[in-house]
Order: sequence, then C-alpha cells, then structure tokens
Amino acid sequence: MDDAAHTRTGSSRSGRDHGRQQGQTPVRHLPAPRQGQTIRSRMLRRHAVAEAQQIWRRALREDRPIALNLQGFGSAGSYGLSLAKRENAPLVLTSTGETLAHNRQPVPVKPFVETLRLASAITAVSRPVRDDLHLRFGADGVQVIPDGIDPSLELDFGWSDIPWQIDGRKVVFAAGAVDQSSGFDLLVEAAARSTVAYRLVIGGDGNSLATLRSWSRQIGARASIEWTGSVSARQIAAGMEHADVVVFPNRADTDPGAIVSAWKLGTPVVATATAGAVSVVNHGMDGLLTPIGQSAPLADCVDRLLIDQPLADGISKEGRRRVTDLSWEAAARRYLEVFRKL
Repeated sequence: MDDAAHTRTGSSRSGRDHGRQQGQTPVRHLPAPRQGQTIRSRMLRRHAVAEAQQIWRRALREDRPIALNLQGFGSAGSYGLSLAKRENAPLVLTSTGETLAHNRQPVPVKPFVETLRLASAITAVSRPVRDDLHLRFGADGVQVIPDGIDPSLELDFGWSDIPWQIDGRKVVFAAGAVDQSSGFDLLVEAAARSTVAYRLVIGGDGNSLATLRSWSRQIGARASIEWTGSVSARQIAAGMEHADVVVFPNRADTDPGAIVSAWKLGTPVVATATAGAVSVVNHGMDGLLTPIGQSAPLADCVDRLLIDQPLADGISKEGRRRVTDLSWEAAARRYLEVFRKL
C-alpha cells in the first residue's frame, strides 16, 4: 500500500511505522499471510488472515491515502484488492513482471485479473511487462515507469584500476559471472567472426571459466581474447570507462543498472535482447540490441560501433542523457503524476 497522500502516522496496532518526524512519510509493515491451498490449511490460517485484514483496514482509515498503490502483486495483492473493494478506495497496480516466465513466485491469477479490471491506473516497470499485460490480459493504457537506478560510480580511476594493459588497440569489454547463462561463449564466437582487429577483455570468475578460456585459445580470431579472472566493482567500472564498446551478451537476463553504469561512463553498449536490456535500451539510439543466443548479429553490432565512430559517439551521448531519465527522482515524479490524475 502506498501512502500517496496522508494526514498522520498510525499506531503500532496498524503495523509498525517509521518516520514519525514532521514532513516524513510513514512506512508500515503490514502482515500479508498467504491463505492455504487446502480446506485444512485455510482453517488453520483463518485467524491470522482475519487479523491481517483488520490491520490493513485500520491503516487505511488512519492514513486516509488518496490511492492504494500495489507495487507488485505478491501475497499482499489480495489484501489490497479486498481493502479497495470494501472501502471504495482508488487502486493503482504497478506490475513488476508477475506474469512473465522468469518470475518464480506464484501469482494468484483470479485476484490479479480482478485487480487489472478494477484498477484506476496501471503501471509497469518495463515495456515487456506492459506488452504482456496488454496481449494476455487486454490491459490498455498501461504506463511504463522504470524502477529508479542511481549507479554510484567513482569516476576518477588510476592505471591500476583498469583490468588490462593499455596499448593503443581498441577494446571490447564484458564482465560478470562466467557461467552458462553469461553468454560469454557467444562473445568469443563473435570475436572469431569479426572482421575488425580488437582486444576482447572478459572480466569475472565462475564455474565455466577454465572451459571457456581453453576453448577461446583454440577457436582463432582476429581479435585477441583475454580473461582477467576475478574483478572488483571498481575494476569493472574502470573497464567500462576505458573500453571502446561494452557488451552484455547474457542468455538469461541483464541487470539494467549495469547498462546505465556504462551509459554514465560514456561508453556505447551492445546487449542481447533480454527483458532487462529491452526495458531500458532503445535500439539504435542509446545502444544496440541483438537476438539472444546468436553470435553473428552480436559480431555485426560490435564491428559497427568499432568502425563507425559517429554512430558510437551518438549512442554514447544519448546514453548519458538517458541516465537522468532513469533516476529515482524521475520515477517519483511519474508516480505523482499518476496519482494526481486520480
């Protein structure tokens, strides 16, 4: 429940609250026990569920918010829906990807669909989430409001921070856990396909490192391939800043914050079109997206940025601009605009 507007803080009986000083927003910890799946488990949990519902009602009446904003539809979603119906309160649903395949938490389908139907406004944290809500559930007018990202990066790096010896050659850099989902094997294949001579530097450690390192020595490529092993967050940031291209070749998902970090450091980005990458990258404007699991288009995109300097500069410039669009302050302004329209 989001206190979009409030008049006073609540008591501990309505859930523990913080921020009692004047001008601060109260934060409550409202219980949301899951209802049982069997008749027996429902009987056992009946008292806890009824007590939780009372606490939610008391919190609503004490804070008098202008809207209930469900940030994600987990176990608390059903309580928010029930409260909105009982108290006739405006409901705002923020979908965080509950219906996508990568979500591991089971979503109560019937309450979720009912919430989509009753909500006064629906927001989504990414374009893939918005598209899924529209295609599968017919939800229209869903506004995308990405979670705020504020990468704290030290921009004053020394020679020892850069995880390779600078020698004047162009560098393509990637970093992360070296495992089956990292996609670093695709990056090695892309280097073998490349028509441009460059240094491919891959930073990180993992259970696939020895195998990939051995394979990369055998595959042959115009690019030289270097494995740094374990790297610190500072070394990764320094590598991003001094590379000519940063690549996120992930097979599973990509951390949007890592992409924003590369933007902040002014380096053009190539990423596979995972949900995380698609949620922030506009292809051809602030980065280049390639199909997941395919090395040929990955090689083409890397080569384009290494050869076409005006393209690389334009993508870097737009990436820097996008950083301010994805701050927590920008996200807060977008949510306030949604609440005002209610």
